[in-house]
This record gives sequence, structure tokens and C-alpha cells, in this order.
Amino acid sequence: MDQDVISFAGVMLTIIVSVSTLAVVYVVSKRVLASTKAHQLGPSRLDDQRLEQIQQTVDSIAIEVERIAEAQRFTAKLAAERSESKQLPS
Repeated sequence: MDQDVISFAGVMLTIIVSVSTLAVVYVVSKRVLASTKAHQLGPSRLDDQRLEQIQQTVDSIAIEVERIAEAQRFTAKLAAERSESKQLPS
């Protein structure tokens, strides 16, 4: 064989091996990143527990605010009744 053909074959072999190696590294890295993202995107139990606790806290606050509003309405009603009863004898 001619020396140029042997050199060309060696260069082509080097290019093919390099491209193949880069392709394998690319595919493996894509799979690793995809599996990592899929694992991270799933809901965790800790998040569910925190969300449940926040929901319970908000419900408790809503009940307390309703109680305060009812007490204020009752107090305003009593104050209005007192002012009406004081004005009648005049």
C-alpha cells in the first residue's frame, strides 16, 4: 500500500474514534441529566407535609378572624341598643 493511504486511514480512524467518544459522552450526560431532573421534579413528602401544615394554619386563622368579626358585630349591636335606650327618655 501507498504511504499516503496508510496515513489517511490512520487520520480517519482517529477522527472516527474521537467523534464516537464524544457522542457516547453526550448521550450518557443527557441521560444522567434527564434522570436527575426527573428525580428532582417529583413532589417530596416534606413539601406535602409543609403544604398540609400551611393549609391547616390558614384554616385556623380564618376561623379566628370570623370569631373576631362576629364579636365586633355583637359589640356594635349592643352599643347601638344602648344608645337607642338612652335617647328614648329625653
